Amino acid sequence: MSAPPPARLLISHITLRGPDLAQLYALIAVRPAATLDDLRAKLCPAGVGTAPDDLADAPLREALSFLIIAGLVSANGRPRRYTATPRLHDTPFPLLLTHHFATHPDERQRAIAFVHRQLVADDTLVITPQALRDQQERGPLRDLFAWTGEKLTLWAHLAAFLGLIRRVERATELFVLPSLALTRHALHWARPAATDATALDALLRVVDTQFFACFTARGRVHRGLAQTLLALESLGHIHMAHHADAARSLLLGERRVSTVALMAAH
Repeated sequence: MSAPPPARLLISHITLRGPDLAQLYALIAVRPAATLDDLRAKLCPAGVGTAPDDLADAPLREALSFLIIAGLVSANGRPRRYTATPRLHDTPFPLLLTHHFATHPDERQRAIAFVHRQLVADDTLVITPQALRDQQERGPLRDLFAWTGEKLTLWAHLAAFLGLIRRVERATELFVLPSLALTRHALHWARPAATDATALDALLRVVDTQFFACFTARGRVHRGLAQTLLALESLGHIHMAHHADAARSLLLGERRVSTVALMAAH
């Protein structure tokens, strides 16, 4: 199997955009062993890539590099043929990508997951890009590599695309508030893997390990995730309750919860 040089960091693909990743991955998933020419024909204007100095397919190459380093795509043979290699199957792309970030064997490549995990550990709900950079430059991840504004701009874009954070139009702040869709998909995936499929604590611990951080450094459910869970219930997607004899319970704001029922996904 061929891959880009190991020194290339996922978080250094600073021109990358989430929709490009999703579109390219979806194409490779339905066309195993596609060549670069096959992908160009589907995704680039006619004639792109035919000249040696042609840079018009640079976004395609950048997305390919990212997917290969993330472990979502393999490249084999000459000419290179690209095949999807997801570690989870039948999983929505945003959730799949969070899994590959969280479980990447290279610590430096897990940086995208680590930034979110640090915000959750601190129970941060709102942060500015500058404060985020200061946090990374001084925090436990400061020695991974040089934290630049460009790296964190990419992080914020990908985190918003995945649904780990929210960005509000004309506001600079980043809201550490997971999306309804990402959280709901994660809970449904976690149910068969949990030690107790009805216990909220058990489901969130699977999510925390396999996808994205859920618990603060004090072991409480992150405030943003608590808001999302309560919103899911208000929309009828889940139902939560507390039982006094439950082995473990969690506080969502001021509400104590021990069990969760997931409504069928449509």
